Amino acid sequence: MIPPHYFQQPVLARVQDHLDGGTDNYAVDRAFARTLLTVAPWLPASVRINRGHWLRVLHYLTRGLGIDQVIDLGCGLPHDDHRQLPDSVRRIVYVDNDCVVEGHARMILAERAGTASLLADLTDVPALLAAAPIQQFDHDRPIGVLLHDVVPWLDDDTARTVLAALRALLPAGSVLSLTHATGDFTPAGQMVRLTEVCQDAGIFFRPRPGTVIEALLAPWTLLSGCGLVTTATWQPPGAAFNRPLSQHAGLDQSHGYAALATTGDPTT
Repeated sequence: MIPPHYFQQPVLARVQDHLDGGTDNYAVDRAFARTLLTVAPWLPASVRINRGHWLRVLHYLTRGLGIDQVIDLGCGLPHDDHRQLPDSVRRIVYVDNDCVVEGHARMILAERAGTASLLADLTDVPALLAAAPIQQFDHDRPIGVLLHDVVPWLDDDTARTVLAALRALLPAGSVLSLTHATGDFTPAGQMVRLTEVCQDAGIFFRPRPGTVIEALLAPWTLLSGCGLVTTATWQPPGAAFNRPLSQHAGLDQSHGYAALATTGDPTT
């Protein structure tokens, strides 16, 4: 059941939908987005970059690494790229803890064979992986996990617990795609003010520096060529134009990092 106050306060998935030019949002979301934009006018570009990264990574996981079963954690409201799934995706489960978002995902995305949606709390990884849609995966083969723009909304202890549990419970050779907001390349004070605006609205938000994100990923093994780069400059490993982060810093509007990491199977 939807709480009566649900449409009276901003919801992140709807705010991001508005920032991306969508229509699945309400006046309260648009008002909050306007406040955010006074602090961080680059937010629409950042949202678009993160969403475009979703499809690039999905192509690489399925076609480059042969991982054709994927979990999209904290999927948010469906966007155009969700309707462009590569044929190489055999099965994908969209997971969100918001009942309205999950219901919308179920309605829009279930039209394609091999897709399912799941209402679940990603902070309870054992229960998540035991849910019926994910139990239909072949757990003798690697699973791809998309964790895009989710960890910044978790506190440090929860973030460490989630990442460690995924690492421990996923099949060998599974691959995690992470994106994470950062203030490393943001004009001085902007991320602090953005965090304060979210806090005033009762929304926890913690952008992290690259060193802290790397520490969170310590249980994992970064794929060769997949160290932290800005989300906008990420390319599949081995791409001729894939350069170290230092050559790209400050040249895009992603204001976030991206990385691919594996459970550490020596064949990856």
